[in-house]
Amino acid sequence: MSPAHRAAAAWINQALGCLSEAVERMPDVRFLAEHQSAHDAPRSPAGDLVASVLEREWWRRWPEGRDE
Repeated sequence: MSPAHRAAAAWINQALGCLSEAVERMPDVRFLAEHQSAHDAPRSPAGDLVASVLEREWWRRWPEGRDE
């Protein structure tokens, strides 16, 4: 793995860890409102790429959430 990929993998791992802790602590209504606002925000190709990687990794690590 290249140094750039290693750095990106470390960032993704840390981001998902922080996100999962925040989601667990956040009331459902607030989470859903913030989640929707993220979908409503202006998008860019770079942002879409980052979001798709984070989403893929999230569901790979916590597949049981798809059933809810």
